Amino acid sequence: MTLTSIIIMADKKQDLKSALEQLERLVNELSSDDVDVEQGLKKFKQGAELITFCRSQLRQAENEFKKLKSTLETEEEDKE
Repeated sequence: MTLTSIIIMADKKQDLKSALEQLERLVNELSSDDVDVEQGLKKFKQGAELITFCRSQLRQAENEFKKLKSTLETEEEDKE
C-alpha cells in the first residue's frame, strides 16, 4: 500500500465520520417536536443522501479490506 492510498483512505474516513455526524444531527433535529413539514422533508432528503454516501464509503472500505486480505493470503501461500 502506498503513502498516497493511505492518505486517500484517511480522507475518506474523515468524510465518512463527518457524514455520520451530520446524519446524527439530522436525526436529533427530526426527533424534536418543533420541525415543520417542509423543513422535515428537506432534512429527511438530506439524511437519505447521507445514508447513500455512507453505504458507498463502507462498501469501498469493505472491498479494500478484502483486497488486502487476499494479498496477504496470497503472500502467505507463496511462502509455503
